[in-house]
Amino acid sequence: MLLLLYVGSYLTVSRRGYAEADRWNCRGFYYFTPEDSEVWRYLNYGCMYLYAPLHNVDRWLGYGRCPACEPLWGLSK
Repeated sequence: MLLLLYVGSYLTVSRRGYAEADRWNCRGFYYFTPEDSEVWRYLNYGCMYLYAPLHNVDRWLGYGRCPACEPLWGLSK
Protein backbone atom coordinates (compact mmCIF):
# COMPACT_ATOMS: atom_id res chain seq x y z
CA MET A 1 0.00 0.00 0.00
CA LEU A 2 2.83 2.41 0.90
CA LEU A 3 4.68 1.60 -2.34
CA LEU A 4 1.54 2.35 -4.34
CA LEU A 5 1.10 5.66 -2.51
CA TYR A 6 4.79 6.55 -3.12
CA VAL A 7 4.64 5.78 -6.86
CA GLY A 8 1.23 7.41 -7.28
CA SER A 9 2.29 10.63 -5.58
CA TYR A 10 5.47 10.75 -7.69
CA LEU A 11 3.51 10.33 -10.90
CA THR A 12 1.04 13.02 -9.86
CA VAL A 13 3.52 15.74 -8.95
CA SER A 14 6.08 14.96 -11.65
CA ARG A 15 3.59 14.83 -14.52
CA ARG A 16 1.98 18.05 -13.33
CA GLY A 17 5.48 19.56 -13.33
CA TYR A 18 6.10 18.23 -16.86
CA ALA A 19 2.88 19.83 -18.10
CA GLU A 20 3.85 23.15 -16.53
CA ALA A 21 7.33 22.94 -18.09
CA ASP A 22 5.74 22.28 -21.48
CA ARG A 23 3.63 25.44 -21.12
CA TRP A 24 6.78 27.44 -20.31
CA ASN A 25 8.90 25.69 -22.99
CA CYS A 26 11.43 24.51 -20.36
CA ARG A 27 13.56 21.39 -20.55
CA GLY A 28 13.62 20.84 -16.78
CA PHE A 29 10.66 20.77 -14.42
CA TYR A 30 9.70 21.79 -10.90
CA TYR A 31 7.62 19.64 -8.59
CA PHE A 32 5.73 22.78 -7.52
CA THR A 33 5.13 26.11 -9.26
CA PRO A 34 8.20 28.27 -8.55
CA GLU A 35 7.97 31.10 -6.07
CA ASP A 36 10.65 32.98 -4.18
CA SER A 37 10.11 31.53 -0.71
CA GLU A 38 11.82 29.19 1.72
CA VAL A 39 8.73 26.96 1.79
CA TRP A 40 8.93 26.42 -1.97
CA ARG A 41 12.64 25.58 -1.77
CA TYR A 42 12.01 23.12 1.05
CA LEU A 43 9.13 21.39 -0.78
CA ASN A 44 10.71 21.30 -4.23
CA TYR A 45 14.15 20.12 -3.12
CA GLY A 46 12.56 17.75 -0.62
CA CYS A 47 10.66 16.10 -3.46
CA MET A 48 13.85 15.93 -5.53
CA TYR A 49 15.52 13.85 -2.80
CA LEU A 50 12.44 11.90 -1.78
CA TYR A 51 11.61 10.82 -5.33
CA ALA A 52 15.21 10.40 -6.57
CA PRO A 53 14.97 6.57 -6.90
CA LEU A 54 11.74 6.74 -8.90
CA HIS A 55 13.02 9.66 -10.90
CA ASN A 56 16.13 7.71 -11.90
CA VAL A 57 14.04 4.72 -12.99
CA ASP A 58 11.69 7.04 -14.90
CA ARG A 59 14.62 8.60 -16.77
CA TRP A 60 16.22 5.18 -17.38
CA LEU A 61 12.96 4.04 -19.00
CA GLY A 62 13.00 7.16 -21.20
CA TYR A 63 9.95 8.90 -19.75
CA GLY A 64 11.48 11.27 -17.22
CA ARG A 65 13.04 14.72 -17.40
CA CYS A 66 15.73 16.42 -15.37
CA PRO A 67 14.58 18.58 -12.47
CA ALA A 68 15.30 22.26 -13.15
CA CYS A 69 17.61 24.41 -11.07
CA GLU A 70 16.13 27.17 -8.97
CA PRO A 71 15.11 30.23 -11.05
CA LEU A 72 17.33 33.32 -10.88
CA TRP A 73 15.03 35.38 -8.70
CA GLY A 74 15.29 39.13 -9.18
CA LEU A 75 17.15 38.93 -12.47
CA SER A 76 14.54 41.11 -14.20
CA LYS A 77 14.87 43.93 -11.65
